[in-house]
Amino acid sequence: MLHPCRTAALLGMAGAILAVGAAQAQTTGPGAPTTTQLDQLSSLFRISVNLRAPSGAILTDTYGLNRAERSYEFMDPVRLRERYGAQYTDRSAVAGVLDFRGLAILGFFDANSTTFRISVPELDRAGERYTNIFTGPTRDAAYAQFDSYVNDIEDEDAERLVRLLLRALARTSPIDPLAGNPGSIQGSLVRSSLDLSSSDSAIEQDAASGGANTPGDPWIVGANYSWGSSNGGRYEFKRVDGRVARSFRLGEGGRALLKFDTPFTYSEVNGARAVSIQTAVAVEVPLIARRWSIEPRLGYGLTASDQIGSLGHMLSTTLASRFIAGNIGRGRLVIGNMAGYTQTLSTGFTGYNINPGLKNWVFRNGLAYDLPLKFRGMGRNTSMRASYSFTNYAGDKLYFDKFHEVGLSIGLRGREESARNARDLVRLNFSLVKANNYTSWSAGIGFRF
Repeated sequence: MLHPCRTAALLGMAGAILAVGAAQAQTTGPGAPTTTQLDQLSSLFRISVNLRAPSGAILTDTYGLNRAERSYEFMDPVRLRERYGAQYTDRSAVAGVLDFRGLAILGFFDANSTTFRISVPELDRAGERYTNIFTGPTRDAAYAQFDSYVNDIEDEDAERLVRLLLRALARTSPIDPLAGNPGSIQGSLVRSSLDLSSSDSAIEQDAASGGANTPGDPWIVGANYSWGSSNGGRYEFKRVDGRVARSFRLGEGGRALLKFDTPFTYSEVNGARAVSIQTAVAVEVPLIARRWSIEPRLGYGLTASDQIGSLGHMLSTTLASRFIAGNIGRGRLVIGNMAGYTQTLSTGFTGYNINPGLKNWVFRNGLAYDLPLKFRGMGRNTSMRASYSFTNYAGDKLYFDKFHEVGLSIGLRGREESARNARDLVRLNFSLVKANNYTSWSAGIGFRF
């Protein structure tokens, strides 16, 4: 049997979300708590329980957790006895709400009842209705049925629930690692498909070298540190992004570039950790020498976390365009446009399919201004680059369907004026990503050798 605390990260999430009861309309005891009772908490997983004590008084308890593995137990009779002592009996009416990274879940045990129910209001609102009931001779037996149901994720009904929950998180959580926000795998795939903060472009390098056919970039290695917050500071996140890339000229004397790109990320949200990795292949084809190119790109990304409660992978296909509009002052204006498509993939290779079936079209457009500077740093030529990009999604509903990105970078070039030394060998990067109630700052460094 599988177990959410010891297997794939998503099973931990499945356990957490499944551990809830019926809709408030079906209760005969205290009403289910509202999410407003959780507003003072900044945890990833916020829990509020209304319990009718033997005296008849209503006891309200609110607490938070930053790791997924125990949040699914909050309606377990064993946990209720441990937490509430004599205030709880197996005849008590208990209602609760679990806010799972922004996805609200209702829970309930009726008075004198051994029936345990499941309800996710967001699924009902989206027309993705799901209900389930676990009944036994005791509440412990009912919960054991539920526990077996969670552990046996290969059950078709349990698989469907996990798929629906992942889909719901993409539209209700601002920090979901898979999709729906700029820091997700989906956001990272899109941002790297048209990155105007750098001049790693065939036409830009050719234009900077005065038309000389410079060789491909043997290696590009970089790292960024990001920090930010969302939802009024409830979610505090930080991340480290790394990147290894290499490109090759296609054919002797050719101007088209074959590009291989491998970004990877380690992130923390309120102390809970997640990792992701991507890989992509692209071909940049100049249509007008030193002026205009297009770049088809195929990307793949995978994310997993046993603390945030997420597992999934995604494919992206994009077509980007870069156009050098011409010289403005001493610098060059670059116009970038991209259209693409992202979709999550099946996880059937794991023995169960928890693909949420997210499919989105994406459009990204922006400008960059690249300016050689007059001063020298560390004995080298220098440059400055400022960029702005706007990303907009269409298709399945996401928490953030649009976001802005502003970048500023300083580059160190070669010691002498030559075609090869027109490149930035070292670049310091600073950026801001902004969406509604979401802000992320980053600083980093990149090397070309």
